[in-house]
Amino acid sequence: MKKKFALLLALALTLSLSALPASALELEDAKDLLRQYYVDEIPEENLAMDSLDEILEALGDPYTSYMSAEEYQSFLESVNGTSVVGIGVSIQTAFDNGYRIMSILDNSPAQEAGLEAGDRIVAVDGTTLTSDMDVRGMIGGESGTAVTITVIRQADGLQKDYTLTRRAVAIPIVTYEQYGDAGIIDCTSFGESTVSTIQEALETLDKDVSIWIIDLRSNPGGTSNAAAGSAGLFSGSNVMVYFRDADGQYSYVYTSSSCPDLTDKPLIVLTSPYSASGSELFSAAARDHGFGIAIGQRTFGKGIAQIAFDEDNTQGLFDGDTLKITAYRFFSPDGTTNHIVGVLPTLLVSPENTFAAAMLLSSPEPLWVDGFLKLELAGYTFYIDLDEAKAAENIAAFTELLEALPPAAKLYKGTGAKIWTAIRPESLAAELNLEGFSSRCSFPDLPGDLDEKEQIETLACYGLVAGYEDGCFHPQDAITRAQFCTLLANALNLPASTKSPSFSDVSANAWYAPYVSAMAAKGFIVGCGDGTFQPDAAITYQEAVTILSTAAAWLSMDGYAISQETLKPQEWATYYEFADWAQAPARNLAELGITLDLSQPTAPATRAQAAGLLCQLMEATHLLWDGAAQE
Repeated sequence: MKKKFALLLALALTLSLSALPASALELEDAKDLLRQYYVDEIPEENLAMDSLDEILEALGDPYTSYMSAEEYQSFLESVNGTSVVGIGVSIQTAFDNGYRIMSILDNSPAQEAGLEAGDRIVAVDGTTLTSDMDVRGMIGGESGTAVTITVIRQADGLQKDYTLTRRAVAIPIVTYEQYGDAGIIDCTSFGESTVSTIQEALETLDKDVSIWIIDLRSNPGGTSNAAAGSAGLFSGSNVMVYFRDADGQYSYVYTSSSCPDLTDKPLIVLTSPYSASGSELFSAAARDHGFGIAIGQRTFGKGIAQIAFDEDNTQGLFDGDTLKITAYRFFSPDGTTNHIVGVLPTLLVSPENTFAAAMLLSSPEPLWVDGFLKLELAGYTFYIDLDEAKAAENIAAFTELLEALPPAAKLYKGTGAKIWTAIRPESLAAELNLEGFSSRCSFPDLPGDLDEKEQIETLACYGLVAGYEDGCFHPQDAITRAQFCTLLANALNLPASTKSPSFSDVSANAWYAPYVSAMAAKGFIVGCGDGTFQPDAAITYQEAVTILSTAAAWLSMDGYAISQETLKPQEWATYYEFADWAQAPARNLAELGITLDLSQPTAPATRAQAAGLLCQLMEATHLLWDGAAQE
């Protein structure tokens, strides 16, 4: 699919306006910047409001924000790495029933007090926080002074006060070391020194390690240039990210033609729900360019990019302060968004076992294969020392690693000197008596069609579909409209809507109401035209196809481009049995490479068909890691 591009971005986004006397940003100037650069059109009634705070609140975009000179300096220090006075936390700028802690710095008051990534700060020194408060300024202060923060823990919802003493905390944004046969890069932010430090790590240790692990857990991002440049060290010269502006024009970041590919060793990216923005850019580049795999959890889902307008790139409007404006939606090298949906790792593993599972894959290729496993996954070959895997400290991680293997993975057990014998994870678990092993994708009633079977098992492996209490999947059962919406909303990680359902027959108390509302909010469903949704009715095949086609246009650049094309007369002959409104959507999915059943589009869709279409959509839009050989 050809794409039109407006310009080639250098490794910095710089803009210049006409010179004016230096001062803090004036309201009318802020309005002009928002009107010109914001990614979506802003209603003029919003821009007519009397204060910038009111305009930004009406905008509802937590990433478009104004920062005073002091706030901006603190932000730059957290991105670029330095020593700051505070408690040692990275805080999400978005207010969501509090300010979420994204990461905890080592050797900080926050770490010593037991604060955790995911905790939401809801009050500081007894003052309940709101979206217009400067939480960084409230928590920061002079070294040696105390601050009490009130947090709600994500795991249990309990509220607790912590009193901490502020002090200088170092922010080393990248560190590296050799640990066994693995080179470990701990990257907490993508800033000014990130690329050079990762390059130093690769040049120093590559000859001595068999695998690289880059830890991006709780990395909230940084600059797209630093993330792209870091990825380039593992793949060489490549497009690393595309940007789409409000006019639908694309631009991109391409690493320089001289960008070195410094290693051919496998790379494992560690992810968490607090890996955001630049971390997701890096992870998606690893997925699309095939220079590594990921282990961990689905990432945060921030796929929009901001320009920080300040005195360095916008002459005369600022005096140390800045206005960050969401100017682009960004897409991976294969044209996939991570906004909201996040990046799914290759192996979905719990937080407590993420690092240990990665380390189990760090063994070098053995000369004598007896006592080893060989794993072929996403174009790479990994080796596991069974004695190490069965050790008490690793058994839980090993068990979960086997549970996480998708159907496309190939597992072999070494016997004798050089003989590898294929073995299924459940068979190996039984042979080794792994009592905690529980297959995520074992259903006794899956269809005989191998493609459908693998599609259902793949979704089950990532927790995107589940069976019934009897342990079966019931593939031939019809799927209702509410069930299909819930399936797709969960697969795309759409936030459950708290708004009242927009359909007269969807009760706010219904189990499916948050998912139906979330789908309607994204424009993926529109109801039946009479204000109803008919949630308990079976969804027809062509209705499912139409919804998935709409989702594809949001998920990917190719899906969006195809959706803009009208149905050609010659295409009608292929899709004529579909209703008029479903013919173009069916063509759109087929153009993405999705195999459709054209025989009975008006018949109720089965659970197997729904799962198969969803899995194909996720593969076609590159949300799932494939088995292509690494570059």
